[in-house]
Amino acid sequence: MIIYGSKAVYIKSEQSKKSICISCGTQGSLTLSVFRRHAHIFWIPLFPIGKKGMSQCQHCKNVLKTKEMPEPIRKEYDILKNKAKGPIWQFTGLGILVVLIAWGSYVNGQDKKLETEYIVSPMDGDIYEYKIETNSYSTLKVTSVSKDSVFVSPNEYEISKKSRIYKINKSENYSEFSYGISKARLKEMYESGEIFDINR
Repeated sequence: MIIYGSKAVYIKSEQSKKSICISCGTQGSLTLSVFRRHAHIFWIPLFPIGKKGMSQCQHCKNVLKTKEMPEPIRKEYDILKNKAKGPIWQFTGLGILVVLIAWGSYVNGQDKKLETEYIVSPMDGDIYEYKIETNSYSTLKVTSVSKDSVFVSPNEYEISKKSRIYKINKSENYSEFSYGISKARLKEMYESGEIFDINR
């Protein structure tokens, strides 16, 4: 279960010197406060989603939300809100997300670099994950390599989802016969995306 929502965090308060409390009529008794809301998932703050505020009279304790504030008080609150800067930790989740994306891009780049080496220098036991014309997916297992060709044993099973291809990649699923594919053709299959992953 994913737990998500939003939370408001206090960031700044200021005592008004001229506003008058609409409840008791006391001047200079209002404290204006600003809070910044942020979205969170599993209680990890992702990013800020806006500010909200309130005023409280220190004399009669009357509290007003921003929508309830008369114009003079609201103007003072708006000035305070524009000055109030929230804590940087409210961007924690966003920072983590950026790091994960950067790391994923790096790992993907390294994988592609290795795959390019694997396709140029195939070895016995390499597994090629490929797309079939029926929009299903299956695998080929390298059984031997010659100067110009790669001999592969086809998987006798196929699956409809690319992400589940690991379920059919079992030694007992490969055929006893094998056939040859030229290294040039193998490279074409990889560059066109027909072969989309290589496991060694």
